[in-house]
Amino acid sequence: MGTIRDAQLDLLTNSGQEFIQFKRYDKDGVYLETLVEDVLLTAPDEVIPIGNDMTVEYLTPIKKAEYITKVDAFKDAHPNSHFMYSTSTNSYRWANDTSVSFVSPAEGSSPVAFPLSKNTYARTASTNNASTMSAARALNVGMIGTAAGDTSTLTESQVNAIAPVPQKSDVKIEFEYFIDSDADFDLEIAFELKYILFHNSTVIDYDYDAETADWVYNTNPAVKKERNFIRVQDHNQWQKFTLNVPQLAVGSLTGDPLNIGDYTDTVHVDFRLGLPIMLTSDASNFNQIFIDNIKISEAVQTRSTAIMENKSSTTSVISNFYQSKDNILSNALKNSKHDGRILGDFVTRISPNAVKPIDQLITQEMINDYREYVKRFEGTFFNTNPEPIPISLHNKLWMNFQTNQEPVSSIIDSMSYSLKKNEYKIVCHIPNQDDDVSADFQIKYE
Repeated sequence: MGTIRDAQLDLLTNSGQEFIQFKRYDKDGVYLETLVEDVLLTAPDEVIPIGNDMTVEYLTPIKKAEYITKVDAFKDAHPNSHFMYSTSTNSYRWANDTSVSFVSPAEGSSPVAFPLSKNTYARTASTNNASTMSAARALNVGMIGTAAGDTSTLTESQVNAIAPVPQKSDVKIEFEYFIDSDADFDLEIAFELKYILFHNSTVIDYDYDAETADWVYNTNPAVKKERNFIRVQDHNQWQKFTLNVPQLAVGSLTGDPLNIGDYTDTVHVDFRLGLPIMLTSDASNFNQIFIDNIKISEAVQTRSTAIMENKSSTTSVISNFYQSKDNILSNALKNSKHDGRILGDFVTRISPNAVKPIDQLITQEMINDYREYVKRFEGTFFNTNPEPIPISLHNKLWMNFQTNQEPVSSIIDSMSYSLKKNEYKIVCHIPNQDDDVSADFQIKYE
C-alpha cells in the first residue's frame, strides 16, 4: 500500500492536479465526445476552512456492502409513453389522428399546461361533436393508440409490432389528460381495449368490456364490439385514468376458436383513445386536450427488493456493514424486466478481462475503502478557486496542511452550500486504492 500511496502523493505534490476522463453521450446513448477535467481542489490553498468547525473521525471497517434496488412492480410494454422517440418506428409507434401533434413547450414560454413528463405531450383541438351525445359518440374518430384501422387485415409482423404482454398476466393501463376549455361542460373520452394475436394465419380478437370488467371474444374483428367511455370530471387541470386489466386465458371464452394451451405466446395490446366527445353547442368553449404518460405495463413476477451483496472474505470484522438504499438503476438486473436496468458489460482498468456488473464494482470499492479504519473529514469551506465554480460532488479535495498532509485526495460524500456566501459544508473521506479485497458477490431478494 505504501508504494501506491507514495506514487499518488508524488503526483499531487509535483503537479497539483488530478484529472478525470468523462465520456459524453446524447439521450439515445450515442457517443459525442471525451472530456478531461482537472477535479482537484486543495485545502487550505484553494478551499479555506472557516468557522473552526472542521473535524476528523475514523470510521470502523465493514464486513460487507449492499446495493439495494427496489424492483418495479410493473414493466412498460410500450417504451414510448412520453413520446420522446419517433412515433413512426415500430417499437415506439403511436397511431394518431392527423390533428394530433407531439409538442414540447419552448423554453421561456407559458403554455396552458406543462407536460407532466417534463418533456413532450400529445395535443389536439379536434373533437367528436354533434347535437346529441349519442350522435357524438357514434362519430368515433380516433385520437391516439397503439394501432389504427381494421386489425383483422394485419399481417403477422404488423400484429407483432404492437405492444406485447404475456397472456395470464396482470396489466395496467394509465394515461393523464388536461382539458383546456373556457367553461365546464359534459365531455367524454372513449377508449377501446383489445388483445389481439396472430394464430394459423388469422387475427384473433378479444375485447375488454368495462361494464363487466371482463373479456369477450369478438367473432368479427373488423367490427368494433366494445367501446368504453370516461366522463371528464374537471376541466383545466391534469387528471389521471388508471385501468387494472384482468388476466386473459386464451381459449377460455365463449366462441373462442382456440383451446386453452393451444397458444402460449404473448398477446398484443390494441389500446385506443378517441377524440373528445361533446355537444356542438359546447364545442366553442373547448380549446384543446393534452395527453401525457400513456403507459401500458405488465406485472413483474418477482420479489420487490433486490440486494446486491458483496462480502469480504478477509476482513476480521464480523457485523459492521454498509448499505446503499432506494436505488433505481442496476446493471446486475440487466436481464430482468426492471425499468431501471442498465445494459452492457463493464470492467475495471486493472482487470480489463474480468466482466462484472456495476453493482459489484460499486460495492467492491466500498469494502476496499473500509478494509481498515477510514479517515473522514467534515467542515465548512470558503471557495477561492476560479474554476470550477461552484464546487461539485465530482471534485476531489486534498488536505494539504503544514501539519497534516494526506497521501491521497478525498472523495466528497455529501455537500450543502450557499452560493451567495460561497460557503460549502463538506463531508469527505480518504479512499483506499490498494488491490481489491477478496470478496464474494451474490444477489438476494426479499
